[in-house]
Amino acid sequence: MSGFWQRIVGVFLLIAGPVHQGNAQNYRYEAELGTLTGVQVASNVSGFSGSGYVTGFDNEGDAVGVSVSVDQGLYELWIGYRSQYGPKGYSLNVGGAGSAGMFDQSSSFTESYAGQFYLDSPTTSIDLMKSWGYYDVDYFEFRPATVRRALPVNPTLVNPNATPRTQFLMNYLANTYGEQTLFGQQREFSNQNQILSDTYLTRTGGVFPALIGSDLINYSPSRLARGEDPRGESERMIQWAQQSGGVVSLMWHWNAPTDLIDGPNGSGQEWWRGFYTEATTFDLGAALADPGGSRYQLLLRDIDAIAVELTKFRDAQIPVLWRPLHEAQGNSSGAWFWWGDSGPESFKQLYRLMYDRLTDHHGLDNLIWASTLQVGESAWRDWYPGDEYVDVVGVDVYSEAGDPMTTQWGALLEEFDGKKLIALTETGTLPPTEVLDRYGVAWSYFMPWNEQFVASNHTPAEVQAIVGAEEVIDLSELPTMPWRLPASVPGDFDGDGDVDPDDYGVWRSHFGLSTALATAASPADANADGVVDLADYTVWRDNYLALTVPATNRPARNEAQQGNSQQRVAEVPEPHLLALLGLMLGMMSAACAVRR
Repeated sequence: MSGFWQRIVGVFLLIAGPVHQGNAQNYRYEAELGTLTGVQVASNVSGFSGSGYVTGFDNEGDAVGVSVSVDQGLYELWIGYRSQYGPKGYSLNVGGAGSAGMFDQSSSFTESYAGQFYLDSPTTSIDLMKSWGYYDVDYFEFRPATVRRALPVNPTLVNPNATPRTQFLMNYLANTYGEQTLFGQQREFSNQNQILSDTYLTRTGGVFPALIGSDLINYSPSRLARGEDPRGESERMIQWAQQSGGVVSLMWHWNAPTDLIDGPNGSGQEWWRGFYTEATTFDLGAALADPGGSRYQLLLRDIDAIAVELTKFRDAQIPVLWRPLHEAQGNSSGAWFWWGDSGPESFKQLYRLMYDRLTDHHGLDNLIWASTLQVGESAWRDWYPGDEYVDVVGVDVYSEAGDPMTTQWGALLEEFDGKKLIALTETGTLPPTEVLDRYGVAWSYFMPWNEQFVASNHTPAEVQAIVGAEEVIDLSELPTMPWRLPASVPGDFDGDGDVDPDDYGVWRSHFGLSTALATAASPADANADGVVDLADYTVWRDNYLALTVPATNRPARNEAQQGNSQQRVAEVPEPHLLALLGLMLGMMSAACAVRR
């Protein structure tokens, strides 16, 4: 029985069996009885609970906090509020777990769902801080909750012509969904020499992500026209995928095709910021309304330019998690990218145009289509391109470390449970290790933004605890992916097609390094056991010597060949004992830093 159907059966068993209902009691705490900082109690607007409400969230630092005493368990948090001036954001801290939310506009008192929180201490606190401000807070209420597990998702891709390798990846993601999550990392595309920096890998304890994200930003024609150099980013990602067997995710900060403001440095309207609404006057709605016009043709030109890069992955038979046109909605202040500035209908038209162009016109059947939604914003569902165009739905969350992100997860689960994989497509912090068990939050994968976010928001110990958790899949825990290329010649560490002393030099330079710490998968890890050691030297030596010793069925060599053969045997280098001892000590030190 396939993993998909096994999990379908499991769901029916869960439905048939007993369900834990949690605690029966609701706990309400009136805001006006809490600790007030820069705010005051009022009662002049009717409809509130208790003796009043808290108002005056006007300045930075304004806050209200209450002490909470509840039974241990999982709770939904609901906040009574009024927000007469439109949707307003707030910051929240519950028992040390940071979070954030949005109050919808309401001229009368109502309540808003603020997410799930696991309270494991009999006494804790809740603090609500201003953020946007200009709202009133009535009460906080904890309601017992049960863990809702994600339903299995059928792995059928929206593209019926998807390649077998693309379907292989989707099958794997669907099979692990709800039980494990892939550790991803958006790479610094400015880093030419390494997929991830040594500093980052030291912080993870040598654990390498299973999923690497990159950006096709510098392949935008309007950037290339101004001298931008992509520096072989596509080729670099292809090489990494082939060497490591890791998963590739690509996005595109699309510089507007034309109408860049091209302002002076420091203006915020420089040409290289041309993906931002403020740096271009490009009118997407007008361009789409005129398919025969020059600006519509420029849209096609740019999509075709990106198709050239995606074709490289297709030709290498590497599937791609493709996440175009991300964060289109922006926030209540407007779209921050030009592809969302003309509203949801124009955005969806562009997304579908891109899908049709890449899929039908260019035959890019190696793409798994991911759509990022601004969950929590008003009418965010209006920005969904449609089930027939999306394989994975995602959300980008930038919140405080420790935030379980239950609000965003719950909203997506309510909308897409059992229909689409749900992913944390960008994040400023790593999901806490307990989110799967305590909350049922089971992202298909999570993708921290550039390296500095992990460094600035988590200690090395926190990072290693999260990426080393049983439910988190790193590169070493992936199955052997079909796009990982075996060495064409065992012992050919430099990839020049021959086993020679130069390959010994590669082995020597990598000796003692884990494959993670050696800039992805080390070419000198001949036996793919995760570390470059004497076993790999033996592979090189044996294959080097094999080229010098005639086999029984090998044609007889002439004298010159035999002479070269004897010379090769004489030239086989052996690691010097003292040098090897030093290298081994270094290897042991590196190994201590590497998880399992």
